[in-house]
Amino acid sequence: MRTSSQRRLTLFVPGLFADATVASAIDLQADITATTPTLTRLLARADREVIPVTGSELRLFGLFGVEVAQGQDLPVAAVSQLADNVHSAINGVENGAEERAWWIRADPVNLMATRTGLALHAGLGLSQDEADQLVAELSETLAQDGWLLKAPRPERWYLKPPTAPAITTTPLAYAIGRDVHALLPQGRDHKAWHAYLNEFQILLHRSPVNAARAARGALPANSVWFWGGGWQPQPGSRSWTQVASSEPLSQGLARLNGIPTGAAPMDARRWLETAPAAGDHLLVLDTLGDVSDRQTGRQQLEVDWLAPLLAAVHAGALTELRVLSDTGPALHYRRAHRWRFWRRSRALAAIQAA
Repeated sequence: MRTSSQRRLTLFVPGLFADATVASAIDLQADITATTPTLTRLLARADREVIPVTGSELRLFGLFGVEVAQGQDLPVAAVSQLADNVHSAINGVENGAEERAWWIRADPVNLMATRTGLALHAGLGLSQDEADQLVAELSETLAQDGWLLKAPRPERWYLKPPTAPAITTTPLAYAIGRDVHALLPQGRDHKAWHAYLNEFQILLHRSPVNAARAARGALPANSVWFWGGGWQPQPGSRSWTQVASSEPLSQGLARLNGIPTGAAPMDARRWLETAPAAGDHLLVLDTLGDVSDRQTGRQQLEVDWLAPLLAAVHAGALTELRVLSDTGPALHYRRAHRWRFWRRSRALAAIQAA
C-alpha cells in the first residue's frame, strides 16, 4: 500500500534502447554492457512492464492518460502549442480560443535531391528573426485565404487552415533522412495538401532569408513538413505531482491536464534537491536524439541521472524508479531489487521485443 511519504519517479528517455549508428541489437548490447554499468544493472534486476504501444509521442499521450482516436494523427500540434504559446504570451501575444482550433505542425525543413528522391533534413539552426521573417513572407499570401501561420519557436511552426482537412501525416522524426515521396499527407484531401506544400516551397524559394542562408553555406528552409494535425484533446486521466521537462509535447500535456511543470534540471542531484519529497513525478529527458554518438549520450545519462537515482533508491530518498523509453518495456526498480545478484543482464533484443 502506498503512503503519502513515498516519492516515485518515472524517467522517460526516448532513444534509450535504440541506436541507428550500430549494426545490430547485439552490438548495442555490447556497448551498453561495456560503458553503462548502471543501465546494465537496471536491465538485469528491475521488474519489467510491457507497454503495448511504441513511439515517443504515443507513449507520452499514454503517460498522461489522454485518449486518442484510432486511424488519425496524434494531435501533437494542438498540444505542443500549449507549451510554445506560453513564450508568446510573455511577449504580449495572447491566443485565447485559437488554442482550441484545429492545428497542424508545419515545421521548416530542407529537402535535398538525391539519386533516389528527396531526402528530408531538419534542425536547420534557424534564428528566431529568420523564422519570423519567413513566416511574415508566407503569411502575406496565406492570410488572403484565411490561413494562420505562427512560429513561436524557430524550428516549430504551427498552421491553422480555414477548415479541418481529412488527412493523415508522417511524424517529422520518422521522415528525417528518408525519401519523402511515400511519406506525404494521405487521406481524402491529400491532393490539395500536396499542392499546398508545393506553394510553400515556391514561396520559400523566393525568400531573401534563404538566399542569405545559402550564400553563407547554411541549409535553406526550402520546405515545411505537415504533421501532427488535430483538435485539442480532452484532459487525460493520469495526474502527476510534478512534471519536469524541456520537451514541448510533454509540457503541453502537463498544461492540458493542469499539472505543475518546469524545465528539466541539469542532473539528478538538482532534481532530488528541488522536487517535492512525496508523490508521483514525471521527468522527460529528450537528449539522446540530439547527440550523434548515442553511446556517449548514454554514458552522460548514466553519470548525470541513472547512477545518482539508483543511489537515491538505495538510500530511501526514492521509493521507486521507473525508466521508460519510446521502445521496449518499462523498468521498475525498488530498493529490494539491489539484492538480485543472480539475475544476469538480458539480451537487448529480448528487451526491445518485450
